[in-house]
Amino acid sequence: MVQIDVPIAFAVGGLFADAANRQIATGRAEYYFRAFSTNLLFQIFFFSWIPVYFLLNYFGWETSHMWWEADSVSNYPYYLPIFLVVFFGAAILGFLLGASLVRQGRLGTNRVIYLAIVAYAGGWIFGQLNRTAKLGTWREWHANPARTPWFYQDQTFLIMLIGTIAVWAIGMAVLALRLWNEGKHVDQRMHAIAGR
Repeated sequence: MVQIDVPIAFAVGGLFADAANRQIATGRAEYYFRAFSTNLLFQIFFFSWIPVYFLLNYFGWETSHMWWEADSVSNYPYYLPIFLVVFFGAAILGFLLGASLVRQGRLGTNRVIYLAIVAYAGGWIFGQLNRTAKLGTWREWHANPARTPWFYQDQTFLIMLIGTIAVWAIGMAVLALRLWNEGKHVDQRMHAIAGR
């Protein structure tokens, strides 16, 4: 849902800054840009296309049946471009803020920020299941929410939801762990240099 996609993109940026905290703390530009690039690669290949797919195919669900009354995103010609700019802006800002906090030695603050966003997203989804678990258009949902289908009643939607969650979670875990493990080697190199 767009109401959580943008904040989650921001949070993931902070998470990648956290995963690369040892590298970023060295102040070396190559480590910083490798972590920054990892964040962008994740957002491009493992995340940004997911909300676009659901906006194109399940507009009512992706917008939680709020504010946009038309049946399709195509009725709003500026919606997708604006969404993508805001999405990537949030992803970049999340990383920049996270990296800034890491450099200041405030890793805990960075973690609180991205975990609070995850809590917000969970609250958004589970706090209003009558909207977030229902498919159909805005018009159908507002006419009679009880008659709109549950998400699990649409096989294509369910397969795509499970598949995209797997792509997102596995991609994030692999890339974050790669940065984290790279950071362990940075620590070992720093100790070796300091010991000389």
